[in-house]
Amino acid sequence: MRVDERFVALVPEEIPSEVVAPLMCGGGTVYEPICNYVKPAMKVAVASIGGLGTSAIKLAKAQGAHVVALSRGEAKREKCLKIGAKEFHACLGDAEKMKGLAGQFDVIIDTCPYNADIGSYLNMLKLGGTYCRVGIPSNENQSFRYDYIPLIFSQKAIAGSVVTGMWRMNQMLRIAAHDPDTFLKDPKEWNVKVAPFAQVNQVMDDLLRGKNTSNYRYVLKW
Repeated sequence: MRVDERFVALVPEEIPSEVVAPLMCGGGTVYEPICNYVKPAMKVAVASIGGLGTSAIKLAKAQGAHVVALSRGEAKREKCLKIGAKEFHACLGDAEKMKGLAGQFDVIIDTCPYNADIGSYLNMLKLGGTYCRVGIPSNENQSFRYDYIPLIFSQKAIAGSVVTGMWRMNQMLRIAAHDPDTFLKDPKEWNVKVAPFAQVNQVMDDLLRGKNTSNYRYVLKW
């Protein structure tokens, strides 16, 4: 297989293949907004903890942020605190609990693949904060609504982001290689299940049915 050299990443030998694969997809997706919006010492919320969310926690921590994990329930609390979150709140989907976090965050990175009330998220931002959406809802749930006046007078920003480019991809891989305590100390914390490519249909079925409860990511191997 031939690939244009502009689209080839130099993979550090220190990073196992099963970690490289999700980093170059989900990792790159959340690393782009982290580079664009997150500065050291900022308080950053990661909403919805799955493959993208766990990568975002690790990468935001590496950026020097105070990372807060937001989820619907308590099941992922221990995992999030172990991989780098300083706080965990089981608040998503509960309007009153989300109100209790009003004005707390400089940046919110929302990885959820479902639509939700964007106002509840914007209310959790500080003055001048940024809400960045990377999770893509289904085609029939693409729209959202928010009033102009609170957006303007609070100077908040609504952003979207897609996977990063090759320069930052290589930068991200170097960060992972040079910060083993965050990224490589316990590869099990990536919750990766390696499966042969021949099982791709079963893997897709498991994902669609939500049967992958013990792992956040599948890596297909030839």
